[in-house]
Amino acid sequence: MIDDDTTDRGVTMAVTHVLALGISAALLAVLLAGAGAVLEAETERAAERSLETVGQELAGEIETADRLADGEGAEAVARVDAARAVAGTGYAVEARGDCPEAASDENCLRLSAHTVDAIAYVPISATADLESNTVSGGPIEIVVEDDRVTLERDDR
Repeated sequence: MIDDDTTDRGVTMAVTHVLALGISAALLAVLLAGAGAVLEAETERAAERSLETVGQELAGEIETADRLADGEGAEAVARVDAARAVAGTGYAVEARGDCPEAASDENCLRLSAHTVDAIAYVPISATADLESNTVSGGPIEIVVEDDRVTLERDDR
């Protein structure tokens, strides 16, 4: 004969097993979501650092080309082989005549990543006027002519 007090024992083990699996799955989902947020924050930070590095390199080359073209009717051209992507995404370089977002209100470069929320501002100390325009990341040509600095995409 079967005793009625022992018939629930098999069900209790199955329910315990299902609950343990459910709790484990929930914990794993929370851990993965947290790791995704940390990875995204680190990607943004890496992109900002890379944009600042590229911006500093470009600013240095602009200032050098400006010094070389210092004089009446002098011209200078500099080519910078900048990275095509930062943190796995493309970026844009915007030359600005004024830069209210930066620490000083002078010429600057605004570098912004396409798919990552990262922006860097780099001031430029040049005697020539910086022509406002935007070029995509990669090889860039800096042209100083008639007391104007222009950034162009170097497609060579």
